Amino acid sequence: VFSATQAAEAEAELLKAGISVSDVLGGALTGSLNLAAAGQIGLAQSAEIAAQAMNIFNLEGEDVGHIADVLTAGANKSAAGVDDLAQGGLVAKQTGLTLEETVGTLSAFADNALKGSDAGTSMKTMLQRLNPTTTEAKTLMEQLNLSAYDSQGNFVGLAEYAGQLQRALGGIAGQRPLPVLM
Repeated sequence: VFSATQAAEAEAELLKAGISVSDVLGGALTGSLNLAAAGQIGLAQSAEIAAQAMNIFNLEGEDVGHIADVLTAGANKSAAGVDDLAQGGLVAKQTGLTLEETVGTLSAFADNALKGSDAGTSMKTMLQRLNPTTTEAKTLMEQLNLSAYDSQGNFVGLAEYAGQLQRALGGIAGQRPLPVLM
């Protein structure tokens, strides 16, 4: 499907992103080719997305096939495109999320009309606000028994935190808020 020139451009993108030659030859290029075909994106863009995911989530060239599978599955099961799902990874990883949790969250955002860089920014903001920065927020979170981090300082995960929110808010959590009219 791709020309030799396109494959060389993908290799160059992977190498520019700091991916080693052994990782490029060990699966990163093949995974990038698969991601480009499945995601219907350019090969250079696919290589860039794969390289960023490898760097952010500490993955290897042999993992690019898995990266492609996760991104493609997220795109196929939501309103997102592969490029929409390549957002917000750095803060997600710093918080303790996996590639799968990050893509799943961005897929859910896309299904609610929040896509691309807006979704990445919203995810970043959401994750940063899990740690209360004001006394008022800290007090409220303590009253609701909400804690995004365990006793060792590790993020408890999105599913656990969502469960805490559901328990704290009771029946309110299942109700959709009324839209705000401007």
